[in-house]
Amino acid sequence: MTLRHGYFTGAGYTYDAQSEPSPERLAFLALLNRHRPPEVSGPFQLLELGCGQGFHLCLQAANYPQAHFLGIDFNAEHIPHARSLAAAAGLANVRFEQADFLELEQAAGGVMAWGDFDFTVAHGILSWVAPEVRLSLLRLADRALRPGGLFYVSYNTLPGWLPMMPFQHCVSSLQGRLGDGLPALDAALGLFHGLRQANGLVFGSQRDLALHLDGLGKLDPSYLLHEYNHSHWQPLYANQVIEPLREMGLDYLASATLAENFEGLLPVPAQQQIQRQSDPALRELVRDLVTNQTFRRDVYVKGLDPLWPLEASAAMKQVRLCSLLDPDAPADESSYRFPLAWGEFQGNRDWIGALLAGLGDGSRSLAELEPAIPSGTSQLSLQQNLGLLLGSKALALVPGERDPAPSQRSNVHIAASVAAGAPYTSVACPVSGNLHKLNGLEFLALNALNQGCSEADLAGAIDAGLRALDQPLHRDGQPVPESERPADLERVADDFRRCCLPLLRRLGVLGSGARPQPGRSRQA
Repeated sequence: MTLRHGYFTGAGYTYDAQSEPSPERLAFLALLNRHRPPEVSGPFQLLELGCGQGFHLCLQAANYPQAHFLGIDFNAEHIPHARSLAAAAGLANVRFEQADFLELEQAAGGVMAWGDFDFTVAHGILSWVAPEVRLSLLRLADRALRPGGLFYVSYNTLPGWLPMMPFQHCVSSLQGRLGDGLPALDAALGLFHGLRQANGLVFGSQRDLALHLDGLGKLDPSYLLHEYNHSHWQPLYANQVIEPLREMGLDYLASATLAENFEGLLPVPAQQQIQRQSDPALRELVRDLVTNQTFRRDVYVKGLDPLWPLEASAAMKQVRLCSLLDPDAPADESSYRFPLAWGEFQGNRDWIGALLAGLGDGSRSLAELEPAIPSGTSQLSLQQNLGLLLGSKALALVPGERDPAPSQRSNVHIAASVAAGAPYTSVACPVSGNLHKLNGLEFLALNALNQGCSEADLAGAIDAGLRALDQPLHRDGQPVPESERPADLERVADDFRRCCLPLLRRLGVLGSGARPQPGRSRQA
């Protein structure tokens, strides 16, 4: 039996991590909304409900060694990996427990026995579980939070998921006959391929259905199983989440997808439709209808602790930023265009160019950047531009100084694990307190540096790493012919040295041990 409470448990979830529910991003969002944020440079506690493989939480624990983290997941397959990763990375400030949300809510003490949390996080759980489990998750999040604490929750959203509802229904229906997992998923894919060939009218009424189906082949099979094979899969309208949480005492604060908080980025008629709604739940519902929202990343607060206007302004001036862009590369038009869920937005070229130039290759506070910011910039315009740049990963927040050694030790283990075949996707960044995604070749290069390889010898190290894993070198999705392999490997190594490596060093990803002596090569 691979369904529990209707949730598919026949395979583990992906080994992935997300930037939005990180402590410094959540604290910044609270500040934007004039709520006194938790001090993420000091001790705090964070609970993740549905922690999966634990990879995301381990990255956070590495970045914030002064804080304490607890991950809970009811899939017993996830917890051994999470604990093993934490132990191998030397992380003593993170704990993982296997627990059922329904049973945990009913247990004496429940989650409260484990602490009083500044943050609770539930990423990608809410719209995949049975209604009674969903309610228990929300109650646990509420009970675990201290007054003034923040709750991050993400979920599939209507109306954007309407096109795929017939497909998921068929996956669920086929599981009863074919068994759970890949057989039902593959059968549903075959059925919809046949319907498409037969010009089934469902493709006419749901114009984006074909586009969604075409994209499934590019996705991780573990993700697909955990997306579509749940009996209670149900995308939700925003007010279906906001209203019950409000009754519990958790009020909607803002979207962790920063650009979605600024109505000025929308066309004027759309702004007017949203502004006609005074109730926060209906306001967010209308916003989703206007933008055809598919996924929400929302933040709630357990009792607003207001910052007065001058307090908020003073705190905003102390926010520190660093650029994630190459300071030596000239800005092109893409630096000023921001793809959003509802279309592309053209940013203010002069404003963005001046800010990025002011940052250079270091970190600066907004107070230090004031001379670079065009005079007359309103607070709203400042926040909107910062939201766009942070969301596009052109900028990163820089919280107060913390010990970088735990992150750097973790990154050594993560890179070595990827070189051994692990599917990890990111490294911890102690400067930004967040994560940075790397591809497989970049991980092989990073592992080689950690092992003492010189930068000049990276092409050979990447080649050796690929051959050890029996993986081909690809160019534009196709295997590179053996005769062209040396030149392509040199190009990959050069790109890593010029673009990736300087950024990793600015973000504190590499410790001093990963700065090899010239000419020292990796041992075979």
